[in-house]
Amino acid sequence: MRSDRLRLLDILDALEVVARYLPIDRAAFDRDPPLQSHVYRHVLIIGEAAWKVSQPVKQQNPQVPWRQIEGMRHIMVHDYFKVNWVRVFETARDDLPALKPQIEAIFAALPPDPDEDPSP
Repeated sequence: MRSDRLRLLDILDALEVVARYLPIDRAAFDRDPPLQSHVYRHVLIIGEAAWKVSQPVKQQNPQVPWRQIEGMRHIMVHDYFKVNWVRVFETARDDLPALKPQIEAIFAALPPDPDEDPSP
């Protein structure tokens, strides 16, 4: 089973990918289906990892909108024909940058895994 630290690292990695590739304007996003799929996949990774973070970590960090993240993940996985691309773009542009420092703080506060490589 993956640890909370590894799941948080999955979130941080996906946040970095979205930040790197998301265009500034939605028109560019709308014109690029491969980019849409790339962003979609990484938003989904964030949701999947958040869904599997342990309840104690979630309860200790109520500032993170866990339920909203998980809710979007459920829609993306189970109701993908209902995906609102405007909402995906707005989430990536508006919500994910605020999530990054929250996840970084939680990650930093957790003790290292026993078999974790100490090098960055």
